[in-house]
Amino acid sequence: MLLYELRKKVLDTALSLPSYGLVWLAGGTVSARDPETNLVCTTPSGLDYRTLSAEDICVTDIDEKIVDSKYRPSVALTLWTNFFRKRPDVNAVVHTHSHAATAFAVTGQEMPIITETQANWFNRPIPITPYLSVEDPRFDMLPVELTADGFAVMLGQHGVITLGSNLDHALERAVTLEEAAKTYAYAKIFGTPRTLPPEVVRRSFDYYHNRYGQNADTEGEK
Repeated sequence: MLLYELRKKVLDTALSLPSYGLVWLAGGTVSARDPETNLVCTTPSGLDYRTLSAEDICVTDIDEKIVDSKYRPSVALTLWTNFFRKRPDVNAVVHTHSHAATAFAVTGQEMPIITETQANWFNRPIPITPYLSVEDPRFDMLPVELTADGFAVMLGQHGVITLGSNLDHALERAVTLEEAAKTYAYAKIFGTPRTLPPEVVRRSFDYYHNRYGQNADTEGEK
């Protein structure tokens, strides 16, 4: 099977989303690019992931031409491939409808960086788009433009997109963003949440990805 390991990883990631409280039923999308072939593996549109196998994950080229698929890919495929075209450092996209982060997206304001853990994974505050239906001509590119060199964007009245050099990083960002949104909501009960200054966020991000742990990670160096 073409790109079996990557297709299986896409499916496994999609199947893990409900366990983190990030989606329910057939919600959410997972897409990944194979750096060697530039082919893209994406969950099919509107199907319950629990009923799928690796061969059901859609394979297209970067221009969205079907390479191997018996199902229609995600209706937002153009958006996912635009991220890959614009960001050669990004090979994975996770789209979720997590409760706290989506609630924040409903406010129409960007999400600030409020904890060190959040800073470790995001090099800047999380921007937000206005509400965009999938048929809006701005849908396929505006989220990419607003994300710039960041690793997440909130879709107004919709949900969240997180990016990574691989699927593990994109998933961890989705979980981290949801936890940060919960923390922000709790902090509002006790007072006014304090945000981390941009220079602190940059230092934390750089340290975590280049000097922390057993193996240096060069993802997202800026």
